[in-house]
Amino acid sequence: MSSAAAASEWVHLTGDERVLWAGTPSLYPVLPTITFALALGVFGVWLYRDISLPLVPEWSALALVPIGTVVAAWAYLSRWSTRYVFTTRAVYEKRGLLSRTVTQVRFDRVQNTAFEQSLVERSLSYGDIEIYTAGTGGVNLSLGDVPDPKRVNALVTTRLGETARQERPHRSTDEHPTV
Repeated sequence: MSSAAAASEWVHLTGDERVLWAGTPSLYPVLPTITFALALGVFGVWLYRDISLPLVPEWSALALVPIGTVVAAWAYLSRWSTRYVFTTRAVYEKRGLLSRTVTQVRFDRVQNTAFEQSLVERSLSYGDIEIYTAGTGGVNLSLGDVPDPKRVNALVTTRLGETARQERPHRSTDEHPTV
């Protein structure tokens, strides 16, 4: 989980709004890609040192090293550059390393949430959270590979209940409904 301070650059809190949770997608789903990419680089070095291929220059095997490095870096940085923030008023998602896309969904627009986990995701404690908003007829925001999605989804559900209670008009006991 990242700190709330990391979100301050791109999340502008208003008045009494505060950060409830901030995080990044889990690295577990990209670990096989990172492992394969790093193994590709090691294989390139081994190929260069120990094998001579006919009709192929020896140095060409070293091309696997930067390819593996770029693939591993891309897999990691794509996760690192994605941030999720839940405040007392909204859900934010930021994507992008060089460019930036920030999506905000206010809790007063959220109608429902859901989270999904496969067997592997349950064993590694990550999953997807889907946020449904009014007027869209579908998922408005899908947060992928959220660490501990059951807890985070419960946090959102609790906040939705609090938002609904705040929006309901309060009737005093002296008032009588008009017929």
